[in-house]
Amino acid sequence: MKRYRIKLKFRSPIHIGQKDNVFNDISKIIHSETLFSAIVNSYSLLYGIDETSRFINEITENNNLFNISSAFFYFKNKYFFPRPLGYNFGLDKKYDYKQVKKIEYVSEEFLNGEVKEPRIIGKFAVEGACGELSKIFAMEERPRIVVDRLTNSTSIYYMSGIKFFENSGLWFYLDVDERFERPVLSAIRLLSDEGIGGERTYGYGLFDLEIENVEVGKEDGENFLLLSNFYPKDAEELSRLITYKLYERSGFIYSPYGLVVRQPILKFVSEGSVLNEKVAGKILDVTPEFFNVHKVYRYGRAYLIPIKKEARD
Repeated sequence: MKRYRIKLKFRSPIHIGQKDNVFNDISKIIHSETLFSAIVNSYSLLYGIDETSRFINEITENNNLFNISSAFFYFKNKYFFPRPLGYNFGLDKKYDYKQVKKIEYVSEEFLNGEVKEPRIIGKFAVEGACGELSKIFAMEERPRIVVDRLTNSTSIYYMSGIKFFENSGLWFYLDVDERFERPVLSAIRLLSDEGIGGERTYGYGLFDLEIENVEVGKEDGENFLLLSNFYPKDAEELSRLITYKLYERSGFIYSPYGLVVRQPILKFVSEGSVLNEKVAGKILDVTPEFFNVHKVYRYGRAYLIPIKKEARD
């Protein structure tokens, strides 16, 4: 498979909801299952239901045809990864414990063992001086009006979004077999104009693309860092977790071919979890019994990169 690093340079705010009907509780990253659903919807718009079904059937049966990570922050030439759970990278020897505890993301140099001048800026650990790092994004709220259908009375609520500043945005890994390379990249290009996340009718979620071909490094490691949400396919895969956190995902099925339908609540292993062996995860078929327009899937395949064990004194 080829590996790409895809940078999303947002032209408008983005709204990635976390809870149903809670408009000010939003995710600052894009989980891989959200990315997958968005890409598949774009794929369907380009190639139709039948071709999209064939694509999903093939990648479900073969783990080596398609895989994506979640989308994380970048700033200029710095790419950030979720901090491996339980890892301090020796920062606790130089910085206050409370500062180290707040770190959620680390720059790529920490994972490669190339850190010489570690800095902590808010929730980010970065190699070298990066004084503008605090200007990656800002939260914003925009007022919306809802009209009661019975009384015609109006009320105001606020929709939260994330606005990225210049030279910043989100990035993700895409591993794709050459057979699907062209249609998948075409679907992502269409997605850039369709928008990702909520509030797309208001122009949210639009972005420009930068696609970079990257070398696939070594696949073996002492431990493995999870860069996607992950749904274990069996107890054996579950036993490979060393440190982990879980999160719940629900939401609705938004289809251009059918009605809006609520999805089941699922628990995923979250990004930043650490495993001692490689696992595959699974793509779940969550099609409701009464929904016969097309199949509905939730992406729970593991995207892993090798990391060293955390050094202990």
